[in-house]
Amino acid sequence: MSILTNKAGACYKGTVMKIAIALTDQSFARTKSMGIFNVSMGLTRGLMKHPSVRELHILGNNECADVFADAPPHVHLHLMDKPVPRRFARVWWDQFGVSAATRKIAPDWLILPKGFPPFFPCLGKTRMACYVHDVIWEYYSELSKQGKNPFPRHENIYFRTLGLRALRKSDIVLTSTKFNADRFRAHVPECRTSVVGIGFALAIPSAQPPENRAPGVLFFASTFPHKLTSTGVQRLQTWLSQRKDAETVTIHCIGHLPENLSISDVNWVRHGRVDSTTLDKLMKDECRVSVYFSDYEGFGMPPVESLRVGLPCVCSDIPPIRENIPAQYLFNNNDEEDFVRVMNRTFDADIPPICPTFSTWDEVTKACVKALQNA
Repeated sequence: MSILTNKAGACYKGTVMKIAIALTDQSFARTKSMGIFNVSMGLTRGLMKHPSVRELHILGNNECADVFADAPPHVHLHLMDKPVPRRFARVWWDQFGVSAATRKIAPDWLILPKGFPPFFPCLGKTRMACYVHDVIWEYYSELSKQGKNPFPRHENIYFRTLGLRALRKSDIVLTSTKFNADRFRAHVPECRTSVVGIGFALAIPSAQPPENRAPGVLFFASTFPHKLTSTGVQRLQTWLSQRKDAETVTIHCIGHLPENLSISDVNWVRHGRVDSTTLDKLMKDECRVSVYFSDYEGFGMPPVESLRVGLPCVCSDIPPIRENIPAQYLFNNNDEEDFVRVMNRTFDADIPPICPTFSTWDEVTKACVKALQNA
């Protein structure tokens, strides 16, 4: 055990660790999951500041080189692949590259923030922590039975197998919700799990109250079937058709639409993928409410991202979202009238906005490091 002193002079008692974290496949432009990207970057920044991390080794790419260019001396960036690995290069990295890099660095812990380990981890004395975000293969397995799964069978098998390996082979599994932990134990009862949550930036104090903002709606879209984007578009169109002020309402659609879905209505503005600065501006100035449809989540970051700036978020009533979002904002996915009712009272500010307590990345990092120390 060691006693450390941080920059403020406070003492911290704990095991001093050498940690490696794998970000080689993380890219804002190319990621399929902005949630996992945000978790990966947020946790890394938290580890950079934690007093128990004497060395942090980032297994990165050329994007990381820019992001962590001003890292302190105890942080070491390894450019494992200058471009972000894709397709077979990604498989090679997952199965062989990460293990080879870890053996050379020989850290106490390897953290895999995307949650997928090699089939046969050969890490020497290094222990492995996987941040597993969900068991979404359950959802897509059900879609396969209905003939509705858009992903190739081999891809589903690959990710399901890697997910189960993470639960079985990790020295500790980090995750964001109690819902996830329960699902992990349903598949692997002996899985050792620590629910550490997800971190967010501090609330932005300059945000206007929702009723003083432009009459906009922020809609989160996605190509993945579990995000229910087509249903969300249809429900919003129904809601608009019932409002007398519909012509004044602008729906800001961020993310990408499924291939078979198009929107030509004049009320809609499509933004595609946006950076955090643009997102904050939309939330603070342009919208009175955000809308988040989903049939399956491990956590559900966008609703909390909205609430942290005082923007109410109307969202699907499913277990992991229920853990973090006030009940007044939740609607039944199967009940259009329920959606319209919740949407109207939120948009018209008939109920006072509620901002629940949320964690910062520093707090989540403390929980992660404590879980490693106790594993």
